[in-house]
Order: sequence, then structure tokens, then C-alpha cells
Amino acid sequence: MPTVIIKDPLRSSVEAASGGSQTVLYDDKGNPSIMNIIPKFRLEDVNESLGTGVHPAFIKGGVEKPEIFISTYKNVVLDGRAVSMPGVKFSFATRANARNYCKSKGAGWHLMTNHEWAALALWCAARGIKPTGNTNYGRSHVRKYETGVRFDGKAPGDTSGEPYTLTGSGPKEWTHDQTPNGIADVVGSRSEIVDLLDLREGRFYTPLDNNFDLEESSWPAMDLYVDAKTAGTNDSTQQSNCGVLFSDAVTKKTNEEGWTNPDYGIVTWSSIEFKSGLPVPLLAKQLMIAPLESAGASEFSKLSEGSFYFRNQGTRIALRCGNFYSGSNAGLGFLYLNGDTTYTNAFRAAFIE
Repeated sequence: MPTVIIKDPLRSSVEAASGGSQTVLYDDKGNPSIMNIIPKFRLEDVNESLGTGVHPAFIKGGVEKPEIFISTYKNVVLDGRAVSMPGVKFSFATRANARNYCKSKGAGWHLMTNHEWAALALWCAARGIKPTGNTNYGRSHVRKYETGVRFDGKAPGDTSGEPYTLTGSGPKEWTHDQTPNGIADVVGSRSEIVDLLDLREGRFYTPLDNNFDLEESSWPAMDLYVDAKTAGTNDSTQQSNCGVLFSDAVTKKTNEEGWTNPDYGIVTWSSIEFKSGLPVPLLAKQLMIAPLESAGASEFSKLSEGSFYFRNQGTRIALRCGNFYSGSNAGLGFLYLNGDTTYTNAFRAAFIE
């Protein structure tokens, strides 16, 4: 179990330096992780179009929680445990392995969920914050003077080598709240796996609240699908954008399963189109799956930058954040539903008591 009450020198110093926005939690093997504390908030206090009541990230199995703890840094694996610490090369894992590295830490620990990512993104949007990050080979594509320390030690902008940046090595503009004590690297460097969201044969599956103990086979199906605007070509040598339409059924597949390079759909997340008359589930908007309105009509949704990618065949896992090469496609609205369960990416643990 994590040490939450006992104040050792490390925890005391982190809490004092951050004004209480950060703390240190320990796992079953005594590894310390620096965590940010996100207090519970209500949907109507963020945007009235999201509905009312506590955001689903702060409800687990029907029980409200006062706060969630999110890793300040993309995690590194130490002794089989996911650890949040600054100035290191973060680790890569499949979703299954990332879950294990997080859950093995002890009760309450889990792979950060899409519910929690959405809460973080909405928190930022409500404040008009649009974090930047490593989106151009060790630097921001927006402000190229914003740089981090690359894995390979090469200069920012060099397109060779490993342009991922060491955890927390960028400026405060690369954190969720634009302070030195914010959650670092939420945009760019390497996409992050989030739990509790699948796209299965073009249909979204996700729990109604942040019940990270719920087995995948029990995740409810949402009345929302992603349809390709034009059918895939079954051409294994060429990728093309089939277009994106949120709908009540799949009428066009991006491609057949099994091709090396199946076609895909991509659009700016805030500009996703809805089928005419489609009643988009409110939960889809609360979880940052769908923007508040169709085709970029919502100025609020435009605050969450990034692109939406999908393939509507097979099971596709959810990635957030964006990559070092993503440019304007990265951001808090970035949602990548192209990859299957074998994909390896960055990740971070979260904790709920």
C-alpha cells in the first residue's frame, strides 16, 4: 500500500515545493512516485454542455472519490513497477504489460484511464490552457525555443536518433497547468496508452465510471460508432485517409483486417462530423471521445488541440498525447484508435484510494 499519511522528508519537501499540488506515494516495494493531486470537480462547472454532476473520473463503481492522483511523469519501469520520476528515459509497454506494471504497485494503483485523461483535458480547457510539448524532435513545433533533453543527447530538431525527451526536462509550458509543478509531457514525445476505452469493429466500449477493476469483457457498448466516409481500398502498399464520421452504425470499413498498411481516418478532433440527427451520448463528450458539437462548432472543444485517428475493424486501443513528430496533430484532444493490443507506447500510473 502507498504511504499516504506518514510524512517522510521526500514527501514533505515535494508537497512544500509544490504548494500541495504534488505528493509522493510509495508502492509495495517502496518505490517513490511523484504524483499530482486532481481534486473532484463538477461537469457544469467546466461547461454546461457536459451535463451535471461529478465528472466520471471521480466515481469508481458508483462511489464518489474526493481526488485522483496522476503520475507527474511518464513512467519508467523499475523492479517490475511503474514509477513516476523526473529526468529519466520513460519506458514502453503494451497495454497488458502497462496494466501489470501499474496494478502490481498495490491496491488503488492502475494504468491511467481515459476517464482521467478526459478530466485532465477538461480541467485545462476550462482554464483556457493549451500545453505545448515535444512535437518536433525534441522541441515544440509551435515555439521552437521550447526544448527538452533528448534521450540520445542530440540537438533539438535533429531528425535522427531517439528524439524522445527525458521526463520533465522541458519548460513549464509543457505541463498541464503551465507551472513547474504540473503534470509533465502531456503533449508529445511519445503517445500514452490509456485504459477503459476500446474501439471494437467501429463501436466504442467504455465503463460508465472510472471502475478500473472492471474486466474488458464487461465494458458496456456505447451507442456510438465511427464510420469511414469512403471505403478502404484493400491496397496493402498505400495508406489513404478514408474520412471520419461519428454515426449510429458502420457502413464503410477503413479496410479489411490483415493488410500490412490498412487505410485509416484522421481529422482534427474538434472538427469531427456527426451523422445528421445523431444523438451523441453525453458520456462520449464527458470522456473527450466526441467534441461538444459537430465539425468544430464548439469554441470550448477547440481548446483541446490534436487529431483523431481510427480504423474501424478489429479491436483498437486508445492512445492520447501525440508524438515527437506529430506537430499540430498532438495535443490534449489527440485520440489515436489505429493500433491493436500489440502496440507499445508510453504510459503512466494513477491512484485512487
